[in-house]
Amino acid sequence: MALKVKPISIRERDDLEPLIVANPDVIEQGLKIIAHQLLTDSGPLDILGVDAEETLVVIELKNEASEGHLDQGLRYYDWCRQNLAWITKAYSGMARINSEASPRLILIAPSFTDAVKRIAKYVDVELHLFEYHAFEDVKGEKGIIYTEIDFGQPPEPPSIPTIEKKLEYFQDNKVKELFKTILAELQQRGVEAKPLRELWISFWYKGKRFMYMSPKRNFFVTQVLSPGGDWMSRQRITTRKEWDEIFDSQITNYLEYLDTSG
Repeated sequence: MALKVKPISIRERDDLEPLIVANPDVIEQGLKIIAHQLLTDSGPLDILGVDAEETLVVIELKNEASEGHLDQGLRYYDWCRQNLAWITKAYSGMARINSEASPRLILIAPSFTDAVKRIAKYVDVELHLFEYHAFEDVKGEKGIIYTEIDFGQPPEPPSIPTIEKKLEYFQDNKVKELFKTILAELQQRGVEAKPLRELWISFWYKGKRFMYMSPKRNFFVTQVLSPGGDWMSRQRITTRKEWDEIFDSQITNYLEYLDTSG
C-alpha cells in the first residue's frame, strides 16, 4: 500500500528539535539524548546526546543551509570538550559517559553549503553531516527522513621532490656539476638548503631565508634578498664566473649582514 505524503518546511526549534529528541534512533541506533537547549558560553546548544559506545555527541541543527553551521557546531563542541568532566558528572544519572573519549559532532540541516562541505574535510573532529527531508501524511502527522552525506577526504598534500630529484632536471652535465659544487660550498658556510614545490630550493642562514634557486635544463636561476629586505631580480647562471659575480656582489653582502646583526 502506498503512503501518501507531502514535503513540508519545518521550524528548527519548534519542529525539528522535538522530532529528534523523541526519536534519536532515526539518527543513529543507540543514541540517547541527555539534554537540549543546554546553555553554554556560546549560546544554547541544540542537543546533547550519548552514543552506544558512551561517547558524548554534540548535535547542532539548522532548518536551512548556513555558512556558519560548522563554525557554530565547533564552538559548542569546544565547550563540551572543555567541560567534559562536569558533563560526565552532571548527567551521570541519565547515561554513562566515557570522559576519556573526545566528543563527536553531528550537524543536521536540509542541505549544506559547498563551503561547509569543503571545510569539513579538514576538521580534526569526528564529524557527521545529515541532510533531512520533512514530510506530512494525510493525517497531518510529521516525519523526517535523514541521509548522511559523504563530504570526502582532504586531498593528499603534494609531494616535494628532494634536491637530488630536482638535479635530474638538468640536461647540461657541466651546469649540473656546478650547481652541486655550489650547494656543497654553501653548506660549508652554514647555509641550509630546503626543497620547495616544483624545482625551487630555498636557502637559509641563521634562521633567515635569503635566496631561492631553481634548476633549468641548461642553466639555473637564483634570486637573492637584499639587506634592505627587497628581492633582487632573478639571475640566470651557466658558468662559474657568473655565479662568483652574483655571490660577491649580492650573497656575500647579505651573509655578512646576518653575521653582524645576529
